[in-house]
Amino acid sequence: MNQKQQTFEQVFQEIFKEAFTLLINRQEKYGSANISQLGLYGVINRIASDKSSRILHAMNGSVIAGRVHLEDFEAHADETIEDALLDIANYALIAIALKRGKWGAPLERDVHEADKA
Repeated sequence: MNQKQQTFEQVFQEIFKEAFTLLINRQEKYGSANISQLGLYGVINRIASDKSSRILHAMNGSVIAGRVHLEDFEAHADETIEDALLDIANYALIAIALKRGKWGAPLERDVHEADKA
């Protein structure tokens, strides 16, 4: 079967969509208060220590027949290396929103519900 090769733009559009969906899901789950309390320093610290250490921990592996084999990272069902990397990308975007004074904007669903009331 001849599959059409994805373009650079298509590859990253998929990744951005995945990161965006994760960002919205986490915002719905946790809200904005924790980030507001942490501030910019706290967000950068989460990237540097928590998320990075999860990835570094997950990269423990072994060399078998001259090849590095990394252990699977499944500390929690929804915590994977890719999940942690997407979190880092999203935390970077949150840091930008904080610096621009835009953090804490309501979710679309909340705006729509308020409009209905």
